[in-house]
Amino acid sequence: MSPYFPGYGFSWYAPSCGFACFNAISSAMLSCSSMDSGHSHMAPDAACQASDTAFLTTVAYCMESNCDPIEVPVWKREQYWSTKMTGDETVIPKWTYSRTLEEVRDMPTMEFNSSSHDTLDQTVLVSKADYDMQNNFNIKFDYLEMLQAKYCFVLVTIGFGTPILCTLLASLPFMTGLLDKINSYLIYPSIFGTYNVRPLPWYLGDSPTMGQTLYVAMFFILNLVLSAVNYTSSQPHPWGFNKKEEILSYIGYRTGHIGYALLPLVILFSGRNNFLLWITNWPYSTYIVLHRWVARIFAIQAIVHSITLLLTYQGTGSYPTESKEAYWLWGIVATVLTCAMLIFSHLFFRRLAYEFFLLLHIVLAVLVIVGCWYHVILKWGYNFYDNWLYAACAVWFFDRLLRVLRVGKNGIRRAIVTEVGSDYVRVDIEGVRWAAKPGHVAYAYFPTLNPLRPWENHPFSINSTAQFRSFKHALAPVPGSPTQSSSSAEAPLDVEKPAGRVEETSFPHHAAIATSTEGTAGVTLVIKKSAGLTRLLRSHASLPTLLDGPYPQNPSAVILKCDHVLLIAGGIGITGVLPWIHAHPNVKLAWSVKASAEALVREMSTALSELADKEVVVGGRVNLEELLREEAGLGYRKVGVVVCGPGGMCDEVRARVAGLGRGNGGGIAFELEVDAFSW
Repeated sequence: MSPYFPGYGFSWYAPSCGFACFNAISSAMLSCSSMDSGHSHMAPDAACQASDTAFLTTVAYCMESNCDPIEVPVWKREQYWSTKMTGDETVIPKWTYSRTLEEVRDMPTMEFNSSSHDTLDQTVLVSKADYDMQNNFNIKFDYLEMLQAKYCFVLVTIGFGTPILCTLLASLPFMTGLLDKINSYLIYPSIFGTYNVRPLPWYLGDSPTMGQTLYVAMFFILNLVLSAVNYTSSQPHPWGFNKKEEILSYIGYRTGHIGYALLPLVILFSGRNNFLLWITNWPYSTYIVLHRWVARIFAIQAIVHSITLLLTYQGTGSYPTESKEAYWLWGIVATVLTCAMLIFSHLFFRRLAYEFFLLLHIVLAVLVIVGCWYHVILKWGYNFYDNWLYAACAVWFFDRLLRVLRVGKNGIRRAIVTEVGSDYVRVDIEGVRWAAKPGHVAYAYFPTLNPLRPWENHPFSINSTAQFRSFKHALAPVPGSPTQSSSSAEAPLDVEKPAGRVEETSFPHHAAIATSTEGTAGVTLVIKKSAGLTRLLRSHASLPTLLDGPYPQNPSAVILKCDHVLLIAGGIGITGVLPWIHAHPNVKLAWSVKASAEALVREMSTALSELADKEVVVGGRVNLEELLREEAGLGYRKVGVVVCGPGGMCDEVRARVAGLGRGNGGGIAFELEVDAFSW
């Protein structure tokens, strides 16, 4: 691992004059050169060059004649001589640079002829043409490599810096009004009709929002521009490339380097412990979208890298030799597996068998990293390229380590599983003391349900167990008083029509009396059975459970600053909006469920009993257009809308909120949070 990058503490050809002199005569036949099977001299190795007097004196004299005494003083030449001259740090010339110069008794008069096969047996001159060809290439190549590193830094900084910058800008006082105006135009709408949570027709993919598209488009264009600009040619080329092959090779080197730089970003955006979730107001669903698109950009860079260098080596005729090298084969492995990840990450496969997709995705990702590692290590050794791989692995291990630590901190729990009708279960996990925070989830493991896949886990909205138990308020009414019957805590949930507002009632002071004698510490998950692990959940008195969490899924700060919060839930989506009920003083709930979900409604009656303004529709749908228009007409300056439910409902709410925001003439501003699982 090197702490440096090209142009930032590292250079391929510094000092250029030293490398130019060495490379100009590196092909010279020496008396110590080995013989091939045809009994002809082969190019000498480093040990041979380091011990050959004529070779050393020729290089030293060339450097003395061409190196600038100010830019490359003697101490720099000595440093180059002892560490880089032979191309192998372990092979040191038999004399120092200064000592070698002393061996040049007379000024050389014969010029080195690179086409000659005669053995070099005296100090010779390096022609100006040969020196200039090497020196010009060295300078231009180092400049292009410096640009590569600079562009990589720019891309990575903008990649993770944009969410931070947007969050900081949103916190500025003068930005509030501007964001209220542009959210409905540039942030909330979907780029393709009303599709966002729902997949596009025929499983063509997922449609990002306008805000997500702006980031993706910006990042793609930036990658395209920085991969395509500022190339210079150095002809004649010391490696035998014509101008076309030379430019293709530079494109290949740059796209390969940029691809490596994108890997930490790709992994960061996919992680549960993405630090950007802690410091920005972007939801987890957005980072997953960015993970997919940055990964696709990485794949494009890898493919362009492979194609351009393939064409380069085919053009020079070196392809048959290079393609058999181990570094080349590992590069093929990395590129082919990257393409395989693109194919198997398609929405069709994710929906077909998500758990298999996830496992395959991780395995392929590991193999891609391994392929990238050996591709550069076998070619260049340990240098700056592997820095990006270390960073990518660090991000991945950091995420996994925190997962293990969270699970370990929460410990092995015993959950009580209660069936709620035929389609739902309630999982009570006692002893877990988590603050009730809106927009948070936990990943639950039930290792004994499927012993063949004990690692399988799923995210669930988390709610305090106390919400599902009946506790009288500290200011409880005096038993038998007229006001007792008006307490909303004892009123049954009206599921036929919207519940009316409950007037504020004053109760005389009384000690808190709980109708449940069980403790309040604990987390409750209400889960809908599906085709995966959850279908195995049955009533159980002590189910071993592991919890990884809690994790922020959706930001809540902006919503909680609104004058009024409208919660819209569909089916099991009620669990995602429950934490918001007690987080804001002015909340309205609209919840629709299927007729078959009456058991779920009854299960939620205690949790919803204290909420005065609610509409629960069983066997029907909430009229979302009418609901939102009614909210817009109540006179609030800013309304927060939180929706959690089926994809169709979430997408309709998104489209209608964006539409109302564009058409209200500035009278009301909406803040929208969509809490929905996306494949």
